[in-house]
Amino acid sequence: MRSWIEIAALLLVLGCASGPSPQAPVPAAPALGDYRIQAGDQIDVRFPLNPELNVFTVVRPDGRISLKLMGEVLAEGSTPAELSEKLERTYSTELRDPEIAVTVRSMAARIYVDGQIERPGEYVWNPQITALQAIARAGGFRETADEDRFVVLRRSEEGVQQVIAVDLEADDGANHDVFLAPYDLVVVPSSSVADVNKWVDQYIRQNIPVTPREILPGF
Repeated sequence: MRSWIEIAALLLVLGCASGPSPQAPVPAAPALGDYRIQAGDQIDVRFPLNPELNVFTVVRPDGRISLKLMGEVLAEGSTPAELSEKLERTYSTELRDPEIAVTVRSMAARIYVDGQIERPGEYVWNPQITALQAIARAGGFRETADEDRFVVLRRSEEGVQQVIAVDLEADDGANHDVFLAPYDLVVVPSSSVADVNKWVDQYIRQNIPVTPREILPGF
């Protein structure tokens, strides 16, 4: 079975086999209200006027949740506010002027940290976490790490790979830290690495010694 890091790296590189794309503008931290519900999230559905209908549930792999009176409803892909509006319309056939509040209690999204850090692995994502905070959560830099330069690998919704370089000693205008998106991979190279982009390319190849089809037959 392939490790999580192989799968994460593979998903990032499938969209751009020719190498790293030019650095893209780094978005600000996403607002909590803009978060889109996904499979595995734990959500609260509250009915202030009809508390007997309250539900705490997990979004299933098919993106749906089960609700009283209404049965299965698609939740994945909606923001909490959008899902609230959708449910109010749906329940309007059963309730008079329904009021429904949707809250995400636990997010399923993960981020990955690897390279020269103390505890490489998978960590829970939240909308306010930055690359440096993720490294700190993973135990910080090892003595062998390049503590001034590292990269964030990201795959956009359009399938385009982004390599976002972070340089803590660079002049103004460079990325000194970045907010992370779900499933970003933060990679810290060794202090002996001179060409970070070349190292990232070698790192990915070393961790994925097979073709994409051997890991994910659907591609």
